[in-house]
Amino acid sequence: MASESGQRGFTLVEVMCAIAIAAMAMVFLLRGVTSSGTAAGTMEDHLGARILARSLIDIERGGAKPEPGSRDGESGKYRWRLDVTTDGLSAPRGYRFYRITAQVGWGERGHLKLDTVRLEK
Repeated sequence: MASESGQRGFTLVEVMCAIAIAAMAMVFLLRGVTSSGTAAGTMEDHLGARILARSLIDIERGGAKPEPGSRDGESGKYRWRLDVTTDGLSAPRGYRFYRITAQVGWGERGHLKLDTVRLEK
């Protein structure tokens, strides 16, 4: 805008509005970046828990005849529990089903449970 002295420039109100708009844009941008980082961290935790649970189940399924019972432990930030049961599973004559359940927890609310069965003669 032109002022009385003939100089061109921005008024203080225009500059303050531009700063306010830029600040709001930065807030929205930072909120999006923070949300993306949080989501990525959550997915990484879940993937780590899934890998641990699958490993526990694979070890139990591939080894010798399962022993019913529970085991638990920790691996890094994950707490795990492995349960082997035969309750309520009917199998063909001469065979036995074993239910293998792996539960993995992390943080305050992170929890994953995987379940499978093994047929043993």
